[in-house]
Amino acid sequence: MDLRLTLFCVFLALSACSAEPSAAPSGPGLLPPGAAGIDLSHHNGAVNWDLLEGAGIDFIYLKATEGRDWTDADFQQNWIEATRRGYAVGAYHFYILCKPWEAQAVNFIRAVEVRDGTLPPAVDLEYAHNCKPFRDAAGTKAELRAFLDRLEAEYGAVPVLYTTKEFYTDWIAGSFDRYPLWIRSVEGAPDMPYAIWQHSMRGKVAGVKGDVDLNRAAE
Repeated sequence: MDLRLTLFCVFLALSACSAEPSAAPSGPGLLPPGAAGIDLSHHNGAVNWDLLEGAGIDFIYLKATEGRDWTDADFQQNWIEATRRGYAVGAYHFYILCKPWEAQAVNFIRAVEVRDGTLPPAVDLEYAHNCKPFRDAAGTKAELRAFLDRLEAEYGAVPVLYTTKEFYTDWIAGSFDRYPLWIRSVEGAPDMPYAIWQHSMRGKVAGVKGDVDLNRAAE
């Protein structure tokens, strides 16, 4: 059976279960072992979806929103195309540290309307292109926790945390251990448990112009 069809069947089965929030997968289990994926945003430009179909990609995360009021202009079209072609698809939000969590949650929820049969929502947590937290460490973690709780309640799935090793050490380790990790580590495999490994930011994939982020599910 084609891996994309397998993924689709898995998500249909999961969406038929109780709508109550699920327990966080412990690394492996979020996706079939070794599944190949990419993540896309408006930075990648128009995608040639016919060419992409032959690139061996199993799952795609799409940037939906950032901060309180920004929405990716290509999100809706990318979502329609990716789901129509049978990919396992999820949406992610770029979390801004200096903005309150409530408006950020509303922004994401308004943009991502589909609740069933998708990958869990993901939250991009990193220092690059971010700003200084407007609260102290405890307050910043409380803001983030409230944001994650809101998404989990809305979508019935534990959000995935996309992050770097540095951000993980400073903010996530010991405080958000129940969440599946999507780790950017271009130097080699992550040295912590993970569900998804972003192993390149300069990949080449048929159908996508220029560089594209390459991801792999845990083995």
